[in-house]
Order: sequence, then structure tokens, then C-alpha cells
Amino acid sequence: MDQLIQHLPKDRQAPRLWFRRLSIFSEPGTANIVRTVPFRRGLNVVWAKEPAAGSAVGLHAAGHGVGKTSLCLLLRYCLGDPSKAVTELRDELHSEFPKGGVIAVMNVEGRSFTLCRYFNPHKDGFAIDSEGTEDIWAQEADSTDRDFLKRLASDMMSSVSPSNIPDTGQAIEWRHILAWVSRDQGSRFKSFFAWREGEGSGLQRGRQDPPIVMRAVLGLMDQSESLLLGRIAALEHELEQGKQKRADLQREPALIRRRIESNLRAMGSLPEDLPIRAAGLFDDSVENRIRTASEKVTSRVAQLELEQEQADQNLAELRADLKLRRSESERAVAEYDLADAGRRGDEEAYKSIGAKLLKLRNLAGHCEEGNIPFSHCQHVQTEISLLSLSSFQDQRDKQNLQNAMNASSGRAVAALVRKNQIASEVQALERREEALKTSLTKIRMSRRTAEFEASRWPNLLEELARWDGSAGSALAQTEVNALQAEIVKIERELGSARIQLALLHQDKSARERALASITDALTKALLPDGAFGAFDPRDEDRPFRLSMRGGEAYRVLEVLLGDIACMLDSAGSASSLPGLVIHDCPREADMSIGLYENFLSLVSALERHGFKDIEPPFQYIVTTTTPPPTDLQEGMVRLELDPSSNERILFRRRFGIEQSSLSGQGGGR
Repeated sequence: MDQLIQHLPKDRQAPRLWFRRLSIFSEPGTANIVRTVPFRRGLNVVWAKEPAAGSAVGLHAAGHGVGKTSLCLLLRYCLGDPSKAVTELRDELHSEFPKGGVIAVMNVEGRSFTLCRYFNPHKDGFAIDSEGTEDIWAQEADSTDRDFLKRLASDMMSSVSPSNIPDTGQAIEWRHILAWVSRDQGSRFKSFFAWREGEGSGLQRGRQDPPIVMRAVLGLMDQSESLLLGRIAALEHELEQGKQKRADLQREPALIRRRIESNLRAMGSLPEDLPIRAAGLFDDSVENRIRTASEKVTSRVAQLELEQEQADQNLAELRADLKLRRSESERAVAEYDLADAGRRGDEEAYKSIGAKLLKLRNLAGHCEEGNIPFSHCQHVQTEISLLSLSSFQDQRDKQNLQNAMNASSGRAVAALVRKNQIASEVQALERREEALKTSLTKIRMSRRTAEFEASRWPNLLEELARWDGSAGSALAQTEVNALQAEIVKIERELGSARIQLALLHQDKSARERALASITDALTKALLPDGAFGAFDPRDEDRPFRLSMRGGEAYRVLEVLLGDIACMLDSAGSASSLPGLVIHDCPREADMSIGLYENFLSLVSALERHGFKDIEPPFQYIVTTTTPPPTDLQEGMVRLELDPSSNERILFRRRFGIEQSSLSGQGGGR
């Protein structure tokens, strides 16, 4: 014990963070406080007492489900732990105590604070910058609970260096340290860096980052090591990128050729064994077939171009003819309507249709009947004269009107025949127009398809020729050589940085030696029969090791002694640990009762002999179902929970029994 005591740092007289008491209330008011748990500096045991054999049955027969894990989670809740286990407990308690919450009186960096947090996640709590009176709800708050927890996190992280993981740049946060000093019971203390079960610690890399956090918090990573780690990470990234780019450059010509060959063979439906280029003048090859196909397609494009020009011309001529025939059809219809109006003696219709026909006849054009222009056609001129007489400038000349109507009436049958004949001709021309349009559309589509196909062959052959000219060229090789030289340079710098880091690690600092001495002294005090302990801060699995081999028992003991060693070292100015450690029911069953009792007795003896007449600069809170040694049951057992009576469990009543039993989640709290 004396050897251990002489290695303990005593720069700090008190933990940076420790609890004075924790109170649970069902609703605001001192009369509604369900339970208050007092804490002290040094060892604090929460004992879930097992009833005597045969004295209880069912839920009252075991020390489980009485609230020891819930107590640890409430302490974590008051420290701002955002983990899933804490959130689930808060929600469960909110359903049981809708207006309830928890009050924590704690010391932070030598100052007392009182924090009130409600179980309702939507209700703000408050903090008082003092220990507070009994009725804290009557006091004026200094800040909200969230603001207090932000300040707490900032205070706890103020001296951590570096503040970021050198390799990834991720910030080291209070929640990462909190995961370490208040391990989940679910992690089962199976390894030193197993801090949280399932959800993890929030660090990006589950294996590499916790050791870095530990070293940063313990003050074991100086600025030179941090810079070296960052430099190594950057060089490794540059090296990986350089090698990838080099591989791409070396692989690129083959990939290009493979793509071109694949496209050429696919377009021509050519076999895989047909060579790209012919070895002899008359040998077959992909290139020869492609050129032949390209020439055929080019010829086809030229033929389709001629067909399209002819089709365009035919359609234009037909549309001009159709336009004339439609004009003639309109005149024939008007002539028939005029003759029919004269036959019926319809004066108004005759005058209206006659005026329309006169307008049509005055149009410029060609007369089909006489095969001469309208202006020279005697028939047209005679008709115009008759219609002029029917314009009725002199409305009194009824005889002229009657004569004109009689003349038109005599032509009614001939006008009908001509109208029908021209209409039939117009329909035939319209059908022919649709056929020509359809044919022209097909020709245009064929031409576009052929033009697209024709353009692909030369493009692929030109690309293949360009590849042949660049692959293996001096320019391409120069680029590869330059990249290779850069890779060699990076590898040289990386090797140098790694050697510097290895030399730095070989030169163990005073901090590492101090922690190694505490670990060894703790081990020898607990296991005096020749055992020793070792500390390697760069071990990503077991930084604290015992020389004893005893299966799971000693693995768990390694974790416990490692945490205790770091807690004792936190009294030194170089450490950023808060000096608080919470262990929720370590695997005492795996350690045997004797070994577990000796562990607790060691912490107690260390407190009594190492810090005579003063309070120790640490706070260790541990829950257990194993009876603590008899000499610890007075004073150091801060809460005794007993399942045999509801009054002696944490919340003084059980809740959610039916739901818990159905879901299989009833035990452990």
C-alpha cells in the first residue's frame, strides 16, 4: 500500500466533478421527494441486497430490478448523457411521474451547483449556482438545465489536448469521456474500450479512436505526436490517391481499347475472334468490315437523299395542282348553286350566289374548259356579262333578272355533273397527297437513321486511331513517370514520419511511467503473490494488463484497475479526467466473491491510508448485488436497496410490471 501511495499525484485537492446528493421527485415540492441519495468523495457503494434464502418469492426474491442501474442512468442524465439507455429511462419515468424529475447537487471545478431536470423532455429544467436551499423551486434560477450542461461540457473539455482526433479531425467531446467514466452495464466490462453497448461511443472509428481519446484526456499525447499522427494520416491519404491515379493511367489505354473494340464488334455483330486489323492485304478484319459497312451506309444515305428530293418535288407539284382543283371545285359548286337557284326562282339566293361566283371568276388563273387563261375565255366572259346584268344596279329591271335566271336554270344539269366530277378529282388528289406525305416521312426517318449510323463508324475508327497514336507514347509515359516519382517521394516521407513516431513512442514520457507505476502498485496491492501490472497507452485492446492468467475474472479486473488507476491519476494537473468514475454492477460473479471483496477493500484502504484527515480527490460510485465487506457497510454504503419491500427500492414502488414481463425487459433497473 505504501508503494502505491507514494506514486499518487496530489496536485488537485478535489475532483473536478463530483456529486453531493441526488433526489428524485414525483412533482415539484419538497413533500413530493421520493428518495434522496447522499454521496461522498471517495468510495460510494450502492448495494442491492439479496434477501435471505427462502425469505421472499417472485419479484421480491432477487436484488435485480430494484433501481441500481436506474440510479446510474439518472446520474448520467444529470451529466448530459444523450445515450439511448438514458433517454429510454427518462421516457419511462415521464409516463410514471409526468411532473417529476431529478435534482442533483454537484461540485464542478470547486464550485457547488444545484441542477433540476424534469423527466418531461419538453419541459426546461433549471440550475442554481450554489448548493441551494431545501425548497429549490422557490429559488431564482441562474440558468436553464441545458445551458448549465453546455457549460459543464465546456469546463470538462477545456484542458483536453488535442481537441480533435488527428487522423479524422473529429472533435473529442464530453460525451466521449462520459461514456468512458460511466460505462454501460450492457457493455459487461468485457474490454477496456467497450464503453457503450450497441449504440457505441459516438466516435467514427470504434477501434482506433477510443485509445486516442484516452491518451488525449490523460495528457499522454503531446503536440509533436499529434502533429505526427495528422501528418501520417495526410500522407497515407495522398499515397492512396497517387496509387489509384497511377493505376487509372496505366489501365486507361486498355479500357479505352476494350470499349472501342466492344462497340465496333457490337455494331457490326462481329465475332470476338476476328482481329481488329488485318495482318495481310487480303485478310479479313473488324476494320475492313467496318469500312465496307461504312461505305454501304454512306451510299445508302446518298440514295435516300435523292429519293427525299424527288419526293419533296412530287409533293410540291401535287399540292400546287390540288390548290387549283380546289379553286375550280369551289367555282363549280357556286355555278351549280346559281343554276339551282335560277331553276327554283329564288331571287335572293340567285343574287347572293351570283355575286360570289363573279368574285371567283375574277380570280387570276387558268380555265380548264378552254385550256386558256380566264381573261381570254369566251365562256367565262359571257358568264361574267350575264352576272353583271344580275348585279341589279337598276333594281327596277326585273325582266333582265328573269332572263338571267332562265338562262342559268338551263345549265343546272351540266353544272351538277361538272361539280361532282371536280369533287371526285379533288378527293383523288388529296388521297395521293397523304400517300406522298407518308412516303416522305419514311424516307426522312430512314435517312436520319442511316446518317446516324454512318457517322458512328468513322468516329469509332478515328478514336481507335487516336488511341493507337497515344498509347505508349512519350507524352503518356512522361505523365506516368512523374506520378511514380511523386509516389516514391510520399512513401519516403511517410516512412520517415512513422520512424519518428516509433522513436517518440520508445521514449516513454514521465506521464506514461507514472501511470504504469500506479497500475503496477495497484496490482501488487491487490495480488501480492508476485503479480504485476503494465500499461501501454497505444494498445487498442488491453492498455492495462495483469501478469496473472485466470480467464474472464482477470480480464474484468484489468478494466476495473485501469479505470481506478486513471481516476487516481486525475489528481495530477496533467490529466483532464473529471476524477469521477461510475461502475454499474461490474461482473462480480466472474471475479469470485473473494476477489471482488478484495478489490473494494483495496479502494477503501487506499482512501483511508492515502488521504488521512482529508477527503480524497476522487469519487468512485459502484453498484453491486454482492455484499460488500463488513467493514465497508458503515459509511461507504450510501444506499441499500432491498427487493423484499417496495419501500426499500429506488422509486419506493414498482411500475410497468405487466408491460415489462410481457416484453422481457423487466429486470436490471
